[in-house]
Amino acid sequence: MNKLISFLFPVFLFGQFDQVANGFGLDIGSSGSGMFVTRHYGHTSEKFALNGELRFYDIKADDETIVYDYYTGQYKTVGGKSLFMLPAFIGANYYPFVGKIENNFSPFITAKGGVVTTLDGKEFGTFSERWKNPVIQFSPGGFLGVGIDFKMIGQSFVMVMVGLEFLPLNKEADGQTDYSGFLIHLSFNRRAK
Repeated sequence: MNKLISFLFPVFLFGQFDQVANGFGLDIGSSGSGMFVTRHYGHTSEKFALNGELRFYDIKADDETIVYDYYTGQYKTVGGKSLFMLPAFIGANYYPFVGKIENNFSPFITAKGGVVTTLDGKEFGTFSERWKNPVIQFSPGGFLGVGIDFKMIGQSFVMVMVGLEFLPLNKEADGQTDYSGFLIHLSFNRRAK
C-alpha cells in the first residue's frame, strides 16, 4: 500500500497541473517596491495552484525622499540606500471556495518560500562606482498571505495578494538584518497556449 501511495502522490501532484499561465506584476511593501515575473500552474480540480516567481525588489530607506534640484532643474533622490534584493520563490495557492462562488473571482490562501539574493552597493558616488563591487549574500525568505484571482475576458486574469513577506538576512546590510514586512502583490497573467 505504501508503494502505491508513494507512486500515486507525485502523479497526482505533478501530473494534473495543466493550466499554465505566465505573468508579471508590481510589489509595494513596507521595505520597498519592485517588479516580478511569474509562472502559474493551475490544477485541474481548480483547488490548488503551484507558482514560481523572480522578484526585483528595491529597498528604500526610512528617510528617503525625492527633491527638486533648482541648480540642475532635475529631481533626485536623497537619503536613499543602494540595496537591491532578488527573491526567487516557489509556492502554492489553495482555493477553499471552488464551486461555492458563482462570480469571476476566486479567493485563495498562499505560501511561498525560497532564496533571497541581496546586493548591497556603496552609498555614495556615481552609479557605476556604487555598484562596481557590491556585497552579495544569500538567505532564505518567504511570503504568507491571502488573495483573489479576478478572471477576465479571454485567457487572462489579475491576481491580487496581501500578506507578510519574510526577508531576514544572514548578515547586516545598510544597518539592518531583517527587511520583512507587509506586502501588496499585483499580478497580470495570461494563459500559455
